[in-house]
Amino acid sequence: MPNVSSSTPPAAQHLNELLELEQLDTNLFRSRVNQVNSNRTLFGGQILGQSLKAAAVTVDPARAPHSLHGYFLLPGASDLPVIYDVELTRDGGSFSTRRVVARQRGKTIFHMECSFHRTESGFEHEVALDAQVPEPDELLDLEQLIERFADRIPQSAAALQGSSIVELKPVRPEDFFLRKAETTRGMYWIRSASKLPDDALTHTAALAYLSDHFLTPLTALRHTVSLISDRVMMASLDHAMWFHRTCRADEWLLVDVLSPFAGGARGFARAQIWNRERRLIASVAQEGLVRPLAEG
Repeated sequence: MPNVSSSTPPAAQHLNELLELEQLDTNLFRSRVNQVNSNRTLFGGQILGQSLKAAAVTVDPARAPHSLHGYFLLPGASDLPVIYDVELTRDGGSFSTRRVVARQRGKTIFHMECSFHRTESGFEHEVALDAQVPEPDELLDLEQLIERFADRIPQSAAALQGSSIVELKPVRPEDFFLRKAETTRGMYWIRSASKLPDDALTHTAALAYLSDHFLTPLTALRHTVSLISDRVMMASLDHAMWFHRTCRADEWLLVDVLSPFAGGARGFARAQIWNRERRLIASVAQEGLVRPLAEG
């Protein structure tokens, strides 16, 4: 009988340690540390990154992740470890498929299908980035912006300060914090705040973690003065991602987000992720709960 103690995991300080899992049994894993989100819940990016890492451990290392599709079913609790149960759905000649179920206290909080592909050659093309974007060195990071705009944004923004896990720099910070934007498109640079090991799997899992930052909030870009508004309830509902080429998640990556639709208390966003050379790294799609809260 595997040890599935529910003792409170320590809070994560760095992205690398957040992606480290304890193996309890064959195809059964547990989080070692947790990232605390608002209201003592778990950040969805943690569950994405850890689920992908758990699945990848069960796959031939010659096969790399190329896509994932996940559903967030219940809020995770940051004071409990997450158990990841991996089902070996299929191993074919070129592809391997895995299903991951994440549980706390016996309840499923998330499940994901992910696919792995051996390296092959084939046709190649990619779109070009259609905007002139400042380099990250020319922009302020999230913590500096929160300090600069402290008198004009909600007190809840303070929760975003002091994170040692990621660095994030909005390209148009005024649209993020000070006004309703004229567009539903937002862009930001992001990376792990700490150095990551050189293995490709860690960087792919880290990219899955990074991909959950600010997607659902950007569906409210035209509707709220601040994306950290305390007048809107937001939560990720589902998340899909396609990995096009390898990258380093501890180097700056540009996330270009467009929200083509919001309605019925849901917002949809899709994003493309580029490296500093403006080469396409990954594509993402997410739908989230975006529920305006009434006064009082």
